[in-house]
Amino acid sequence: MIVMLTRSRLAVAAFCLISAAGCTSPAPEKQPAGSGSGSDKPQLIQVAIANCMKGKGFKYVPWVPKVEMGEGARKAMLGDYEEMRKDRSENGFGIFVPSANRKPLWKESDSPNSAIKNQLSEAQLASYDKALTGCRIQAVKQVTGKVVASDADLAEQENKLIQQAIERDLNGDPTLIELASAMGDCLKGKGYRVDSLRPSDMERRGSKEFEEQKRRIALNDDIPENGLPEGRYYEPHLSAATTKQYLAKEVKAALDDLECGKDFYPAYLPRTTEIAYRVSAEFGKGL
Repeated sequence: MIVMLTRSRLAVAAFCLISAAGCTSPAPEKQPAGSGSGSDKPQLIQVAIANCMKGKGFKYVPWVPKVEMGEGARKAMLGDYEEMRKDRSENGFGIFVPSANRKPLWKESDSPNSAIKNQLSEAQLASYDKALTGCRIQAVKQVTGKVVASDADLAEQENKLIQQAIERDLNGDPTLIELASAMGDCLKGKGYRVDSLRPSDMERRGSKEFEEQKRRIALNDDIPENGLPEGRYYEPHLSAATTKQYLAKEVKAALDDLECGKDFYPAYLPRTTEIAYRVSAEFGKGL
């Protein structure tokens, strides 16, 4: 997956498979403390991190971001035609949406630990972050049994399992193969390029096409991508007028894609979403 990074800071981004409706997720359901259920693991991990940090002489407040999702977004995530059309009419595939219009699931400043870190000197912050990484790795293993080397490694392992499940359970499903093939034929008839009819490729085809356009723009602007991990780039700075032009083309393509996939998406998206939730729970994350 190609990940855009702002010029101000780099971030590890998890692979979002529910791209047809945007990368959004509901808040994890609360369970009784210590129940050990999948939805309880995020809080258990946070408590373990806090205890570990305390042992290293640092203050850390257990905190799980609360992410709210409206009913419309929830329906779109599961392939509802009307809600997907409403979203795509405004945002296309979500690639060239102006930064000001993007709604983050949560902000880092929402965390009580943000205020704690802001009080540290540069040297103290470096020590804090190093300790936090170690404690997070330890907590994930303690709660889930998963052995990870870093946040990036955790995301990579999670993504790999999600992709394996999709390949095994969805890309070989006869019904989805038939629906994806019909969607592909429809898009070809509208003049769009279709390189693969595999269900997972059909779901990502449109966003991948516009993501590649944005990547090419970024690689050819005046800001070098030196030192960035492979496949990542700084998000290009485009004028409002230029962004509007790209978004208009993207919206049209996204709506055509939806019309051709109006039978495919309701069959595919609920299943890929279930896989993403299930694997996320294995890693102690509330997707």
